[in-house]
Amino acid sequence: MGLEIFTCFENRASEDTDDAAIQQILSAYKRDLEVELKSEEDESDDGSEQSEEVGVKQKEDSEDDDSTDKGEEEDIFAQLDDHTIGKPRTDREKELMSLVFGGKSELVNNLLNEGEDSEEEDGGSVAKPKRKAAWQDSDDERDEDYREKKSRLEMKATVRKQRKNFEKIVGQPKWADLDREREVDSDDEILKTVGHVVKGKSSELAKGEIELKRLKNLNRETKNEGEITAVNFHPTSMVAVMAGKNGLASIVAVDGTKNEKLHTIGLKNFKIACCRMTPDGNEVLFGSFRKFYHVYNLISGASNTLQLKGDGAWTMKNFDMSKCGKYLAVTGGYGEIHLLDGRSKELLTTIQQKNCCYSLCFTPDSKYLLCNSQDNDVSIYHLEKRRFVNVFTDEGCVNGSCIAICPSGRFVATGNRQGIVNIYLLEKILKEKYPSPEKTISNLTTSIGSMAFNATSELLAIASPELPDAVKLVHMKSGTVFRNFPMMKSALGHVTRVQFSPGGGYLALGNRESVVSLFRVKHYENY
Repeated sequence: MGLEIFTCFENRASEDTDDAAIQQILSAYKRDLEVELKSEEDESDDGSEQSEEVGVKQKEDSEDDDSTDKGEEEDIFAQLDDHTIGKPRTDREKELMSLVFGGKSELVNNLLNEGEDSEEEDGGSVAKPKRKAAWQDSDDERDEDYREKKSRLEMKATVRKQRKNFEKIVGQPKWADLDREREVDSDDEILKTVGHVVKGKSSELAKGEIELKRLKNLNRETKNEGEITAVNFHPTSMVAVMAGKNGLASIVAVDGTKNEKLHTIGLKNFKIACCRMTPDGNEVLFGSFRKFYHVYNLISGASNTLQLKGDGAWTMKNFDMSKCGKYLAVTGGYGEIHLLDGRSKELLTTIQQKNCCYSLCFTPDSKYLLCNSQDNDVSIYHLEKRRFVNVFTDEGCVNGSCIAICPSGRFVATGNRQGIVNIYLLEKILKEKYPSPEKTISNLTTSIGSMAFNATSELLAIASPELPDAVKLVHMKSGTVFRNFPMMKSALGHVTRVQFSPGGGYLALGNRESVVSLFRVKHYENY
């Protein structure tokens, strides 16, 4: 086989007398190949007489076949490099090698392929090379294409003729009209309601059960914050800030697997009672039961201590910042609410209401300030008009404890010390004195200490620190709690703070035992 191939190459080279270098290369390889083939024939004759000895030897060396094959292959490459091909020395030789063989590597591959074709198989038979057609007649291809095309045309003509005959007798059926309006089929309605038959992925959060995955604790590398009083997620970066009554605040990278600690802020003799991050995520404010508070810059790492100005024994134990970053509201004593400038921290005005304020929050548009008192009244303060526009009575409430508003600005949730959570429409409480709640959640029996909505306003987390695992997730559209949360033996502790990440993908639960549990809400893919 090898001789026939190179005879063809020799005939091709003889037609071009100018390329003498090609003939020399081919002639040299032909002589070497004849010698090798002759030696192989001699070895095969001798091997027929000593077949028994060879069989025994092959059985003993069966474990070394792979190494032997590799060694032979390396020898082949070495022989080719040393004797036959070599490295072309001149540019002319390089050009010739490239034109004839297509490169050194291609020639080696061709030679190896030819050698594999000529080797004997296990059954003792020689693999015959596949023969290729000497030429291809284009008329044959044209005849096949014509026959195939003709059959397709005949089939289309037959279908068209049958359709015309059908329409003449019966007329065009209604289902064949492409411009018709689709009617609702009863089967389609059944398939929509049967979950195990057709299960489509909906963008809305379904009620009943929620898919959660518990991750590594958010403060797994610290655990020294004490009773967790605040958990804040950065609005743009996957970073969280946690603070506790031990005066320590930890900044961690949120990934769910490592939650590596980035920095720890230590405030000596300063029990952090409240912590808020500015809307732009540049600063963090730490408040306590003292007449001063701390401001930490996340960009530069600089810390600043500021004194509270104004009359009265008020502290920064409870405060909130508007979404626009313009206002900072702080609860004071005897029903006072101090309104500060969010940037300069200067006191703008002091608001006086009837009872002591326990919780407050701004609306997403920063127009109103909602204040929940220790009584059953909720005051609504207009920030531009600088006056109260309404005071409504929280239905079924004896002592208010917590208030929160959803990011969309539609719902307002109020919690009390009796464990009841009422959900109102914002448009109602702005006008009505005794509004009726849209939903009432009574699954907890002790004082509500923390509430938080997720980014899409579909989910509300409520928690009470009085009992272990006293936390629920509320489906806002149906007003029901998810029955599979908290899970059995979840060991969440006495939950003091609940918070969702900006995209709703993560849920953090801080407790009195200085642990911040982290969950992945699978319905939301974003951070």
